[in-house]
Amino acid sequence: MTAPIVKHGEWEVGYDDPSHPIPSIYVLDIEDVKKTGGSDLTIIIGSPLLADERSQRRLLDKIRIYLKYLKTEEFQSRSGIATTENTSIIIKIHSDSDAAIFELIEKCKPWVRANAASLKMEILDQRSR
Repeated sequence: MTAPIVKHGEWEVGYDDPSHPIPSIYVLDIEDVKKTGGSDLTIIIGSPLLADERSQRRLLDKIRIYLKYLKTEEFQSRSGIATTENTSIIIKIHSDSDAAIFELIEKCKPWVRANAASLKMEILDQRSR
């Protein structure tokens, strides 16, 4: 009789993976603190992001981590209280990413707004490289 394989959580989803378009979920890619309060927090997706479940989960988890960061003492001591007017999460995404990813980002806008930030998407123009 063989023992069953028991999955004890989703650790493999959140680990660093340098070969993935979102290499680290738990790293703040860019934070630009504004003198007037708030910040622009940027997620960089420099290579095409596919619409597979793992990639979608990594993107959603990264956004969730950014939203959690807005509530931290560290963020608030430097940027003040986040509002939709003074704080943005900007996703700079490779132009060849799957269309379903662009749709997913659009669907996330109300969720981000409900958590005191705005969500913006900028398409990285590969011709300028």
